[in-house]
Amino acid sequence: MTSTPPRAPLDVESAISSARSFLFVPGDRPDRVGKALGSGADAVIVDLEDAVRAENRQYARSVIRAIPELAPTQSLLLVRVNAFRSADFVDDVEAAMDAGVDGIVVPKFVPGRQASEMDDALSSIEGASDRSAPMPLIGLIESAAGLLGLSAPGAFPPRVLRLALGAADLHADLRISYSAAGIHTDLAMATLVLASAAAGLAEPLDSPYFSPDDHEGLVAAVRRARERGFGGSLCIHPRQVAIVNAEFGISDAERAWAEKVLSAWSAPSNRGKGAIRVGDELVDEAMVRRARQIVDSDAEPTG
Repeated sequence: MTSTPPRAPLDVESAISSARSFLFVPGDRPDRVGKALGSGADAVIVDLEDAVRAENRQYARSVIRAIPELAPTQSLLLVRVNAFRSADFVDDVEAAMDAGVDGIVVPKFVPGRQASEMDDALSSIEGASDRSAPMPLIGLIESAAGLLGLSAPGAFPPRVLRLALGAADLHADLRISYSAAGIHTDLAMATLVLASAAAGLAEPLDSPYFSPDDHEGLVAAVRRARERGFGGSLCIHPRQVAIVNAEFGISDAERAWAEKVLSAWSAPSNRGKGAIRVGDELVDEAMVRRARQIVDSDAEPTG
């Protein structure tokens, strides 16, 4: 097995960590793959799992291996493989490595011991190829075991860069009807945000919004996710990309606040002070740290 070199120089880890929109496209639909790569999404996830029937997966892998022949794209290129320990996992990963994709998305991700075993399996596959660096990974949390495992010791191998929430699968695992908002969704979202922060991972990704024509509902869902600490969202239709990118971007008001705070904090008259007054706010180091995060995030490229 051989691997195709990356399409262009790219700081993949930074790009995955700062990306906002992740657009799914079925792996057995090469016509849609090309359109997705031109959609403006920060990342395109070619799906080998839910969107592809088992009998079509071998063909979908051949589509993935042919992706480097498509025109260059500024979008990150990811593949959602089938779950670890499934019969398709190794073949899916090998196809992804052959295509030289930027990373994989692993469904039914369970942090801790199972994640460590999966990391060993991926290392073995990499050892049989000419890939020189570990394949970056986004873990999709969509089960009770995955959610509760977020607090396990050594939960995340270094290749895990980000977490994403699969709320519909999580509800099915809990044997309750799916709800985009509710106690189980809110608990899962809060847990992913806390676990990501504790592990030093980028902000997690929200579940897709399943009504692609409901733009107002999507805006509300994205704003809710952002308020809860999420940094991006999975998308199921190209029409969702622009809204997700805009709503997860830094607003003019946030940018103005951050610049005002940093300017006041660095003023000679405020040197040595533990807290200063900026307008009607009393600002200390914690708020300055948030202001720096906003400015740094605003400056980061996303793909």
